[in-house]
Amino acid sequence: ILLLSIKVQFIFVKILAISQRVENVSNYDEKRDCLDQRWAYLVRKLGFLPYPLSNLISPEEIVESINISAIILTGGNSIYRFDKDAQDSSRERDLFEERLVRIAIEKKIPVVGICRGMQIINTFFNGSISKIENHVGTRHKLNFTNKYLKERSRDVNSYHKWCIEEPGLGESLFPLALAEDGTIESFYHKELPIFGIMWHPEREVPFNQNDLNLIKGFFE
Repeated sequence: ILLLSIKVQFIFVKILAISQRVENVSNYDEKRDCLDQRWAYLVRKLGFLPYPLSNLISPEEIVESINISAIILTGGNSIYRFDKDAQDSSRERDLFEERLVRIAIEKKIPVVGICRGMQIINTFFNGSISKIENHVGTRHKLNFTNKYLKERSRDVNSYHKWCIEEPGLGESLFPLALAEDGTIESFYHKELPIFGIMWHPEREVPFNQNDLNLIKGFFE
């Protein structure tokens, strides 16, 4: 009976698939898929069970094999075609996440992009990204529109050297938050369950309840 109860509970757990950064660890001659442990805590706060994704497994196979309720594309790694000289770029991750977005659209699975993840979504919809200064390792103010949330402005963390300017916004994507310099810090898709933010909710101590509400509201 106990085993049956455990199985029943597992069936009703919502799975949140989460992409991982690629790290080259020269001391061990290893290339690793890895994820900040803070993501596990944040995903549980959202009411999901985190499922880290390998960048070498077919996204189609993953989605067909696992009942995924939502997807988060995390930060880290430069996008290769925009920064070919970057030591942290990963072409295999770029290709994996682009395929993952495509199959998520086919299966109507909600997708949230965080920092690099938002940039990947933007480029998927034929947008572009631009180099920016003074957005790494700092905090700055955002101004929000009234979709998905009631707040008008607040400070967020910032760790990105690439940004999305209004002329580079992808097709059918609409701004949700702007930095004071006019760059787009959050967007949503007009028709699809796709949404992005440039700041890192997992790096806030404690987690910001507005971030949790924003992501939960989108997944609902």
